[in-house]
Amino acid sequence: MSQDDETARRLEFLWRDDERPRSGPGPKPGLSTERIVRAAIEIADGEGLDGVSMQRVAKRLDVTAMSLYRYVPSKDDLVDAMMDTASGEPPDLAGLPGWRDRVEGWVKGLWARYQAHPWMLRVRLGNPIGPNQLAWFEALLHSISDIGLSHDEMISVNLFVSGATQGLAKISVDTAPGPADAGGMTYDQALTKVVDAERFPTLSALLAAGTFTAPERVPEPTDAYVVPNLEFGLRQMLAGIEDYVAERRRNRGE
Repeated sequence: MSQDDETARRLEFLWRDDERPRSGPGPKPGLSTERIVRAAIEIADGEGLDGVSMQRVAKRLDVTAMSLYRYVPSKDDLVDAMMDTASGEPPDLAGLPGWRDRVEGWVKGLWARYQAHPWMLRVRLGNPIGPNQLAWFEALLHSISDIGLSHDEMISVNLFVSGATQGLAKISVDTAPGPADAGGMTYDQALTKVVDAERFPTLSALLAAGTFTAPERVPEPTDAYVVPNLEFGLRQMLAGIEDYVAERRRNRGE
């Protein structure tokens, strides 16, 4: 099977419109594609993506691994479906007053998804896109569709906004203290050990000012968006886009 044929097959599975098994005499009572995918997500939420296998999912559902293949063709298909299911539907942005508010609402929603399902940040970009993921894409594009950007510029904004959200979410997840880190050295403490004021004068000044000191309370997924790096960067970018569009309109005499 060619790569194009394989991609087409995976897309067809993602966009399926029923829960019937792919082959065999009949469905196993209580088993469905959705239930298989939900079980896999539960494993990934607790142990990470590496903990997911057809055997582990089957054991969790108390079925044989072979029975899963009647619903999910392969591990790759399972991961595709996990990504789309965990993405869920995008937030309802219709009631927000302006396009910048809608973009910020979109980012806040995506950030919360990554915090709730950190393993999503480990899935390779470029996997076949399912209905929920495409709905997120549409929601962001629609939010900026009438502000004066060209189609190419709309795609560029989408790439930068989604990429920044994903990248900073990955940093947030990777640097978050876990059970094994209890009592361990924090990032600012590690910097104190190696940052020399003569060699790294700017870093040293920021370190002395407490810039790298972690907050006493770790934000919950619902309010993690207040992380300054994301909020500050996004708002400056949106302000720049607003100025860019306004200047182009002035130059056109609009």
